[in-house]
Amino acid sequence: MSIIEEPIRRLPICGHYDVIVCGGGPAGFAAAISAARAGASTCLIEHQGFLGGIWTAGLLSFIIDALDKPGVIAEVRQRLAARGAIKETRDLYDAEEMKRLLEQMCLESGVAVRLYTRLTAAITKDRHIRQVILEAKEGRFALGARTFIDATGDGDLGALAGCGFEIGRERDGLTQPMTLMALVSGVPEQVMQSPYASAMSGSCVPKDEFYNRLARAGCSPSYTKPSLFPLPNGLCCLMVNHEYEKSGLRSEDLTAASIHAREEIFEVVDTMQRLAPEWKSVRLVSTAAHIGVREGRRLRGLYRLTLEDMQRGARFEDGVARATFPIDVHSIRKSEGGGYSSDGAVAPALPYDIPLRSLIAADVGNLAMAGRCISGDFYAHASYRVTGNAVATGEAAGAAAALASSQGIPLSDVPSCDVLNRLNLLRQRNSS
Repeated sequence: MSIIEEPIRRLPICGHYDVIVCGGGPAGFAAAISAARAGASTCLIEHQGFLGGIWTAGLLSFIIDALDKPGVIAEVRQRLAARGAIKETRDLYDAEEMKRLLEQMCLESGVAVRLYTRLTAAITKDRHIRQVILEAKEGRFALGARTFIDATGDGDLGALAGCGFEIGRERDGLTQPMTLMALVSGVPEQVMQSPYASAMSGSCVPKDEFYNRLARAGCSPSYTKPSLFPLPNGLCCLMVNHEYEKSGLRSEDLTAASIHAREEIFEVVDTMQRLAPEWKSVRLVSTAAHIGVREGRRLRGLYRLTLEDMQRGARFEDGVARATFPIDVHSIRKSEGGGYSSDGAVAPALPYDIPLRSLIAADVGNLAMAGRCISGDFYAHASYRVTGNAVATGEAAGAAAALASSQGIPLSDVPSCDVLNRLNLLRQRNSS
């Protein structure tokens, strides 16, 4: 490979904060408002033109493992409900209302939000991040902070700062497939009101029946459990796609997966129009701005959550979130079924704690992690990766980062009891 040498440049440091959060998805949004509400000056960095990540850019359209969780996620659900923007029986929401709400909550909490801004590098010294290098319309610049939070999903900040990490399942390094979500209109009213829409799956049509109907019409989706979720805005969220053996860490793979997935969605929608006369008005409204990536890096933390922890329903003194979602591994290869399973994990997961130690980087003293890049094995990740848990870990990481910044100490030195007390205090204030 030929190389060039990039000229050395002197970059302006355009600000300094107590806490900088990289990634404005569910985990990063929660981390930022948690830190700001705890009194820390906080900046939230996001490369899209809006917050929400998979909730909005990814059009996921439903919140998973949020029921009975307190704090920020409960506030999000309550405020969406007050606007008529969520179906609480399955936490199916309007993505445009979600964008607006997340922005409002950040501004109300005093978070400095920087959209259209991409993380490109981290400046470290003595195992601490000093500044992050960012790229925006005005060019490259730096921001400094006492404490940083990686909420990028893929562990980008941790990797740039030199943290160790794992990717994929142990035996072959392969990751779960990516999925491009879509919104459709014109789904028959009797289907929208189907009793299946309020069942556990939330889909308008039983998944196996939907797949078989599409297959009989000449279209066999790459995801063999295709789903139609009815939303409060009259649209349906459509999930029919799997992009197998592609990496969310390579732009070539992301490009190929997105183009192929979009073509498949058009084919599925065309087939839906031919299922029966009452389906002829189905139209594709939008495909997601960003393909949904289930797996990236899992950064090395002070504690690595494991399959065994889940199967015994582990409780930890420093537990900051309670996860109840099962081991949900979408088929790594199409030959493995094209749907989802536990990938050989025989005993199911019991409700388990996510410990604060899994949110603290082992290799960088002032870096916390939140969302799907926290420290765990392949199977644990397959459970805690969903967005209800991302918000809970973000909230905890924000509280820990605020305490570390105010005391001028590494995150590992912050007593977990102080973080838990701070979380309880914040949640009490939010509910009052």
